[in-house]
Amino acid sequence: MSEGEAQVLPGRSDEAGWRRLFEEWDPRLRGYLVRLLPDARDAEEVTLETFALAWRTGERFRGGKVSTWLFGIATNLARNRRRGWLRRVARFAGLLPELHDAGVEDTSRADEVARSGRDAVQGLPEELRAPLILTAFEGFSQHEAAESLGLSAKAVEHRVSRARDILRSKLG
Repeated sequence: MSEGEAQVLPGRSDEAGWRRLFEEWDPRLRGYLVRLLPDARDAEEVTLETFALAWRTGERFRGGKVSTWLFGIATNLARNRRRGWLRRVARFAGLLPELHDAGVEDTSRADEVARSGRDAVQGLPEELRAPLILTAFEGFSQHEAAESLGLSAKAVEHRVSRARDILRSKLG
């Protein structure tokens, strides 16, 4: 706990109070999440999500250390981020059935798998990567992805199938 740590969260309308809270805890939360998550972009996003969730749910804070509460939120969001990546890759690509829904106990293995999956997706050609990301990770239907990409739904279906085949060969 830092010496100046508030034991009471600012009200939702107290912009200056939230700014001070952010300035005080952002570097430490970000550093923690960079070490916890396998990807710095995820750490950046989870840091911001932590403060957004703290702001939205601040009325639930019942006292104690603000730092403990913030780090608890960050830890849960990081855990959800890791599981989400694993679930989406496993479910969508038909990969890694041993990690599918059960929640991974071996976090180093989970991070390795998540990193490998992310790298494999990033390594796909753009014409396969965009339809895959829209349908598997952003939740678009094939029709919605097709509309966004200026393709037919059948072309999206074909490209996603090719992307899955490539991911299976890279990761399987």
